[in-house]
Amino acid sequence: MKIDFKKLLPHAVAVLTFFLLAAIYFAPMFKGYVLRQSDVKQFKGMAKEIVDYRVQNDRDPLWSNSMFGGMPAYQVSMEQKGNFLVYVDRTLKLYYFNVQGPIGLLFISMLGFYIFALCLRINPWLGIVGAIAFGFSTINVLFIEGGHMTKVNAIAYMAPALGGMLLAFRGKWLLGSAVFALFLGLNVTANHLQMTYYLLFLVGIVGVCEIIRLIIEKNWNLLTRSVGALTFAGIIGLLPTTVNLLTTMEYSEFTTRGTTDLTIKPARPTNVQEKEGLNKNYILEYNFGPRELLSLIAPAAKGEYAQQIMNDEAAMESADPTYSQQIGQMNRYWGGQSFSGGAFYFGVVMLAFFALGMVFLKDSLKWPFLVLFVMCGLLASNDPGGLNDIFINKVPMYNKFRDSKMILAILQVIVPALGILFLDRFFKRENIWGDEKKWMYVSGGIVAIVGLLYFMPSLSGDFITADETKMFAEYSKNAGPDQVSMINGVKQGLIEVRQSIYQADMGRSILLVLLGLGIFIFASRSKTSNYILIGVIGLLVTYDNISVCKRYLNNEEEGGLYESYETKEEAATPVMPSVSDISILKQEVGKINGFDSKVSSLKEKMKSSIYYNDLEDEEMLGVIASFGVLNLNTDYRVLSFNNPFAETTTSYFHKSLGGYHGAKLKRYQQLVDFYVMDEMDAVNQAINLAKNDKLRYYATQFPITDSTAKAIFDTIKVTEVALPDTFRVLNMLNTRYVIADRNVDAVKNTGAYGNAWFVKKIIPAKNSDEEMLAIKKLNALEECVVQTNKFKLNKTAFKVDTNATVKMVSYGTNELRYQANSKTEMPLIFSEIYYPEGWNCYVNNKLVPQFCANYVLRGIILPSGKSDIVWKFEPKSYATGTTLASVGSILVLLLVFGAGFMTLRDSKTENVA
Repeated sequence: MKIDFKKLLPHAVAVLTFFLLAAIYFAPMFKGYVLRQSDVKQFKGMAKEIVDYRVQNDRDPLWSNSMFGGMPAYQVSMEQKGNFLVYVDRTLKLYYFNVQGPIGLLFISMLGFYIFALCLRINPWLGIVGAIAFGFSTINVLFIEGGHMTKVNAIAYMAPALGGMLLAFRGKWLLGSAVFALFLGLNVTANHLQMTYYLLFLVGIVGVCEIIRLIIEKNWNLLTRSVGALTFAGIIGLLPTTVNLLTTMEYSEFTTRGTTDLTIKPARPTNVQEKEGLNKNYILEYNFGPRELLSLIAPAAKGEYAQQIMNDEAAMESADPTYSQQIGQMNRYWGGQSFSGGAFYFGVVMLAFFALGMVFLKDSLKWPFLVLFVMCGLLASNDPGGLNDIFINKVPMYNKFRDSKMILAILQVIVPALGILFLDRFFKRENIWGDEKKWMYVSGGIVAIVGLLYFMPSLSGDFITADETKMFAEYSKNAGPDQVSMINGVKQGLIEVRQSIYQADMGRSILLVLLGLGIFIFASRSKTSNYILIGVIGLLVTYDNISVCKRYLNNEEEGGLYESYETKEEAATPVMPSVSDISILKQEVGKINGFDSKVSSLKEKMKSSIYYNDLEDEEMLGVIASFGVLNLNTDYRVLSFNNPFAETTTSYFHKSLGGYHGAKLKRYQQLVDFYVMDEMDAVNQAINLAKNDKLRYYATQFPITDSTAKAIFDTIKVTEVALPDTFRVLNMLNTRYVIADRNVDAVKNTGAYGNAWFVKKIIPAKNSDEEMLAIKKLNALEECVVQTNKFKLNKTAFKVDTNATVKMVSYGTNELRYQANSKTEMPLIFSEIYYPEGWNCYVNNKLVPQFCANYVLRGIILPSGKSDIVWKFEPKSYATGTTLASVGSILVLLLVFGAGFMTLRDSKTENVA
């Protein structure tokens, strides 16, 4: 077989170029550094119990108690058994060549778009240009820096999935369907369903338009073949990730994104729960304010990122010296998002080519792209009305996802896609625009628009936010004339500085647009080689996109330190154990049989594990192993006062009442909103009361002044309190320790109810409202509340055996064992979170009915006598999904190899003919 090296050359250059660009951009990783990623650190905290179980047992746990009292582990971290596309994903990301994660992600982002370009039969050299624009869109860099790796992974496969579908609709129905199945499967394998959801918008709208085109052309043969093949490909493309999809669909109904029958509201405001889905304000919190979409033209159109202006030396040069100190402390960002780490920017050069394509390109693809551009632009706004209102309330599943601005990932695909498609037709000398005057008018119009935005900054809106306007007005209310003058001066100075930031970036955009359009003027009137012109465009696009990306994440070194990087050793332990963590460990060690040998065993396994291979400090590895053994052999909860429901530091060392996750169990969150936050305030008062008791004791021994008393109060340590039954929620959740200050010993709660307890009475509730309200006056040690319309119980009052006993004999993430003894039948309540889809209770090896008690806990009616009680987590969705994943993976791979073989065979036949 003769190999055509000339045809292979651009593909080889593409792969090498993508790798080199990614490697150079993340160059410090080759020197022993890793990115400092906040979400990765959070993830390590939430997944610590799961990882340690995996290291110890060489298999996945299905349940974890490290966050929110307990939740399915496969919603936190799961090795996708049966999904062979995982290995394809790792291969494409150069995983087996020991390439660092961010490098591999950026590489496949560019490679995926290059495959899209090949599917559209675009000149491969232009495909490289488009791939660079796609890969270095700031969405990728911003979210890699933040640690949203699965999000970028899913985005990387959007373009090739679209490319496969278009290839099918445009003649190569078998090969295109195979490409579509593969990359749809890889997109879902990345396990970021929000990006998959937006991919469905992209392929759905484009697919409908392609079907209309084929109907108009009356190409019935291709229509039926492509639609049939793509439908089959879509189904089998989802099968490899069935375990993710089935478990997530099952879980979602019980989360804050699911429906609720609770109609009452807590006294404290909450942004999360609606009747169904998320609260509208919560969904739109990070969306664009008015005219913020201009950041697609100039990243600093609204200031780009939230940071004090004093950190921008260029901006401070334009500040009025009289007010520079005050102006320097103001926010550089003045857009509509609650916070911004950087602008979404796809390159103004590529955006100009996109605009030219919209006007001149003779391809029906531009119409669905136009619809998508307008739709995404409107949905990216934080306006609660208009299209947002329709989509949130009417479009299925749209209100399940937060930060709906992320739908702009669709623009990340279509802007360079149409841009390079236009370039391809131009360099193939197709007559795509008619006479030269029209081309000049349109080009001049593009320059004029950017020019107007530069010379008339007011077109971009106000340079002060509504909150800042209110703040300045408040300052001026009771101020004297001189103070008012100063306040107005600061206000005007702030406006001028922000205008300078805006105009500097808009001026950059004008220059780049002029250069980009100038190439076409030159190309249309010269006979310069296309390769040279494409190379010049490639350099311009590369500079445009990478120079903006480096504003947010760069590899520059200053004073021997990298701003965005840390050493592998620093990253290996995302958080160090505090005084409070150590104090809990010391109190619990004695309760674990063979603690030292278990630590040694886990430590040895950690050394050979990929999860701990960067942790070279033997002493620290021992400490981490000690907390791992603590977590895997005990079952109690810890409450931290440090923003408990948005942190995972506590989860790294203990089983936390809080945590950080995008989809918490709905009933647990509601209980937190109604009771836990108030009880936290009361706990703080109880600790202070205990301090006062100690202070009064000191005062009886030594005469002290008020100032001395305050100093002593601040140094008093409280290591133990007995929270009374008025703290029924914290006690029934078995909150054994409270971390009020990580720098002192944790406070032990001797009032916690323990792992399980008997009650003598069941209070019936008709609905969730009654159940929630009943908890407020519940004597939780003697009674429980149950919705009797959901759980059929024969009786609600029971004869009490005051000598009945129950104790936990072993803890496991997937299995809990207890021994109990009671002379009478009694309700037994467990301090475990109720989740009906998988947890089964066996008493003396016999499956028994369970019920939800006290809104979130598990309960059973225990028969009299001695009982061995075992709770097992056995979700059918996981078992079924794993089987289907294996079948689906084989089908996808067979389709890909089969289509590839047939395409290669046909091409040989054509060459011979």
